[in-house]
Amino acid sequence: MTRKVTKPRKRLNLDLNPDAYELLRKLSDESGKNMAEVLRTGLAIYGIAQEEGAKGRDLAIVEDEKVVKQILVP
Repeated sequence: MTRKVTKPRKRLNLDLNPDAYELLRKLSDESGKNMAEVLRTGLAIYGIAQEEGAKGRDLAIVEDEKVVKQILVP
């Protein structure tokens, strides 16, 4: 049997304005993930966007070879 080694987690206390909290709650409800999982996924996507932006690339939502939304990270 293989044992999965996990890194210790860090706890974060976060203040959100009501709109941000409602969006987080909605995304959590719709995805079936808890709020922490939604935030971790968002952080991962933000990291990819920042990394690719530093290379001069864009992160975008594409439909039928047309950019529908572009994600820009300052």
